[in-house]
Formats: sequence, C-alpha cells, structure tokens
Amino acid sequence: MAYNYETTIHNSYLGLSKIIKGQTPAEVTMKAQNQMEIWDKRAQRERQKELIQDMKQQAEYDSENALKEINSYKNILNYTLQVDDKVDWDKLYDNESFISFDVTKKKYDIQDFKLSLKIPMPTFWEKIFPKMKMKRLELEEQAKIQYEEAVQKAENEYEDALTIYNKEKAEFDVTKENYNKTIKEFKQKFEEGDSQAVEDYIRLVLENSIYPDAITKEFNVQYNPESEIGIIDYVLPHPSTIPNVIDYKFIQTRKEIVSKEMKKKDFEEFYEDIIYQLTLRTIHELFESVYNKKLQTVVFNGWVQGIDLATGQDFNSCILSVQTTKDEFETINLERVNPKECFRNLKGLSSGALKNLAPVKPILKINREDSRFVESKDILAEVNSIPNLAVMAWDDFEHLVRGLFEKIFAKHGGEVKVTQASRDGGVDAIAFDPDPIRGGKFVIQAKRYNKVVSVSAVRDLYGTMINEGAVKGILVTTSHYGKDSYEFVKDKPITLIDGSNLVHLFNEEGLEVRIEIKR
Repeated sequence: MAYNYETTIHNSYLGLSKIIKGQTPAEVTMKAQNQMEIWDKRAQRERQKELIQDMKQQAEYDSENALKEINSYKNILNYTLQVDDKVDWDKLYDNESFISFDVTKKKYDIQDFKLSLKIPMPTFWEKIFPKMKMKRLELEEQAKIQYEEAVQKAENEYEDALTIYNKEKAEFDVTKENYNKTIKEFKQKFEEGDSQAVEDYIRLVLENSIYPDAITKEFNVQYNPESEIGIIDYVLPHPSTIPNVIDYKFIQTRKEIVSKEMKKKDFEEFYEDIIYQLTLRTIHELFESVYNKKLQTVVFNGWVQGIDLATGQDFNSCILSVQTTKDEFETINLERVNPKECFRNLKGLSSGALKNLAPVKPILKINREDSRFVESKDILAEVNSIPNLAVMAWDDFEHLVRGLFEKIFAKHGGEVKVTQASRDGGVDAIAFDPDPIRGGKFVIQAKRYNKVVSVSAVRDLYGTMINEGAVKGILVTTSHYGKDSYEFVKDKPITLIDGSNLVHLFNEEGLEVRIEIKR
C-alpha cells in the first residue's frame, strides 16, 4: 500500500527514531502520538530505574564519606605523630619575584608615514613641472618629521615605563627585604629564647596544625620565661558541632535516603575521645616543635562555649585542665595509649563525663596584660569638636581609632588596648574578641595620612600579624589605598579601611566626623 504522508519522530533519552507513514495527515499525527506515548512510558521506567540506582550509589558514597569523617576525628592524635610539627622557616620567607619588565618599545618605518601621506615616486614630469617636485619634497619632509616624532614618543613612553617599573621593583625589593628581615629576626629571637618570640612561635605551631572542620583552632597562649611554662587556653568543639552520622541507607519503598546516627552512649565516648586526643596532641606538638629547649612545662586548659538549655544563658566553661613537664611527657608512647587513661595518669582535672560540660578550675590561668599596653586617651569623647581628622595629631588619631574599635568590639564582649606610641609603624592597638568562631587576637594600625598609603605599610602590618600571632589585621587611614595594596590583601586576613569607610564607621556609632585631605 502506498502512503501519501509521513513524518519522523525521535526520543532523545532512549536514542530512538522512527518514520511514521499514513494515508492522511490525521492518521500520521495519531500514529506519531501513540508511538511517542509508548516511548515516554518506557523512558519514565528507565529514568525511575536510574534514579533508584543513583540514590543507592549516593547512599553508598555518603556512607563512605561519613566513615572517612568519623575516622578523621578518631585519628586526631595519630595524625600529628606522622608529621614534623616544627615551624618551617623557609615557608615563612617571601620568595616571590617581581614581575619581569614586559614593555616593548614601538618600532616605526619611515615608509609607513610616506604611504600614509601618499607621497608619489620621483618621475620624469618633475623636470617639466618643478612644483610637483617641491610638493613631493614637502611631503617627504613632513613624513620625516612625523616619523621622528613617533620614534621620540615611543622612546619617551618606553623610558617612562622603565622608570615606573624600576621604582615599583625597588619598593617591592625593599618591602620584601624588610619582611624577610622580620622573619629572620623572629627566628633569631626565638632561638635565643626571647619570651615574646617563643609565645608567637607557639601560636604559629598551633595555627599550622591541621584538624577536621569542627575544631576551629581558637586559642590563647601565654609563655612565662622564668619558669619556662606555656599556658594554652583552647576552645574545644561543642558536642553539637561533632558529626555523628555513621551510615546512609536507601529505603526503596519510600524512595529516600535516611541517615543512621551513633547511639547516644557511643557518641558520648566518641566526643570524650576527641577531646582527650586534642589535649594530648597539643601538648605533643609544643614539646616537639619548640626546639630551643625553652619550653619545659605545658598547661592545657580546654574551654567550651555554648548555651545553657536550662537558663538560656551563654556559658564559657573550662571542662578540663592538665599540666605536664617535657621530661614526663616524653616517656609516653602516644601511639599505644588510651587518651583518656593517659590524661588521668598525667593527673589531669575534669568533672565527670565531658559531655556534661561541667566546669573545673584551670591549673594555671592566662594573664592577658601586655607590658606594652598604656593608658588610653578618651579622644572619642571630643570627636564632634575635631574639625578635620586628616590634620589632627597622629598620636591622638591612634587613640581615636582605638576608641572607635573599642565601641565596636564591646558589642561582642571584646576589648581593645592601645600600645605605646608607634610612629615607627609598630602595633597601635591590640583587640581581643572572645567569640570562639570569629574571635581571637586582632592587630589594629592607624595611619593619619594625606596621601595614598603605600603597599609597604600593608606588608608591614602582615609581618606584625605574624609576629603577634594575630588572626586578623585592620589598617585604618584618613586617606586611601592603591590597587597594589588591595591586590596584596586579597588572600590574607587583612581589612583596609580608607577615609570614606572610616567616616561611615563613625556615623554608624552616631558620631559625626569630617575628613578633608590637604592636597
């Protein structure tokens, strides 16, 4: 039978196609629709099978990752036994090279200028018509002038670019040299037993330690050079932040993936084991890494912050404390110990099960007073009478900035202390934020400038942060920063606050100020 009409249909999911024929267009349409419905039902069944298979595979994948995560917490102590915890000084040095000079001097050909002026070639007719020759010579002279001007411009542009490059490279080299000098001096002071350097070194060691996500590495450090004791106040993870899923199952009847959590008792033991491992690991890292023999005793105080579900009030409890000497600790084979029993053997203090977060009295407390701290001036009270922040005394500006950030940090229970006069670019203020997540030690520097702040000032701040063991640096100025400064801080914990943003911060605190840069 001959068919007068036909169409081709496709199902991309099944990878099928078919030619549909019929005597009339309506017959072709009906046949095509029927075939498409058959294919759609088949495709739906295939998709359902794939979905189920995908969910089974997802459950297996999630289970495997859950097991890896749990094991990462179970091996907190073993992990550090496989690495050298000493600070790698070479990695602290700035080994970056300045970009190469890539400006190419433009080159010109006088023939190009002759062509642009459409200068004719000398001909026989110039003898008959002298003006033709004069016109040609005029154009050639014009082409020569344009050529020489272009060559001179290219030379000037090249020399200008080279001058700028050499200036920037010189600044880069000086900044790099100063930064590396800071690291070299830090290393020398540490090896000589300087108390501040030892304390800063301990912070670096603890910051470099790699942990699973729930352990945020929030801590305070104090070193006593007379007794060679290091005191560590460490923010421990709250039980609610510790993962407790051990498996994922696909329930085919409900077509969903469900998680399986640890039993309550197992999780409580798991949490305790993590805390005791973290305690022993911290002590081990310090005794192993402080190679100048100036650390003979470590006191570890473990703190937990959270909300008391009975009262709804915030709490910050020291739930364990332990003190040990290097000689005593080095007799322990950490690869074979039970962390909880080892803690007890060291006469560590805790009150019952750690899951209860019951407080104990720290064996030794950190004294956060810094001999560099000085009494601050209350310049903030006079801010409304200051006509222009950009021309006020530089030391008053430092106290003013301290006062501003004291108001900001006080909202979260923090404090800000001003240090001795720092015209040389040292530390202007130290802030302490007690928040276990975003908090820590901050370095704040103030620059009352009427010109752009150089990138060297930003690099100096970064070096100070390392020396201070700070988690963040804040540089404040009445002026502004260049693009090289913003490029430098883009991957570093540094905040740059220029004049306009400084005014905004004052305004947010209900204070009206003015900054007028004197050009």
